[in-house]
Amino acid sequence: MKYTLKVIEPTPWSFTIEFDEDKAKRNGYDIQTLYDYTDRNVSRYGCVRIAQGTWKAADGKEVESQCLALSLLSRAGWVMRNIKSMTAFEDDCDEQVDYLDVLRRNNPERLYA
Repeated sequence: MKYTLKVIEPTPWSFTIEFDEDKAKRNGYDIQTLYDYTDRNVSRYGCVRIAQGTWKAADGKEVESQCLALSLLSRAGWVMRNIKSMTAFEDDCDEQVDYLDVLRRNNPERLYA
């Protein structure tokens, strides 16, 4: 069964993660479990799930909350081995930020094939 993300309107200081269902199966993960693990990990920084695969940074601490959450996730092998896309939305940028592209340029060692 293919898993479908609910697409929402981009919200400043939020991020969306899409896991690759085929990679997840190969690596022994259920895709819903990956989203639940993500939620547990980013909630420590005040991020709140606002849709399947989308989290909003903590009010009043948006920069710190979102940056810490994305940094944590990019260091987690279980995330990076199963990721399809990771997109951030900020209030000072008119376009979405492809966080995997940021990692390709700055921390390529965190990316898996």
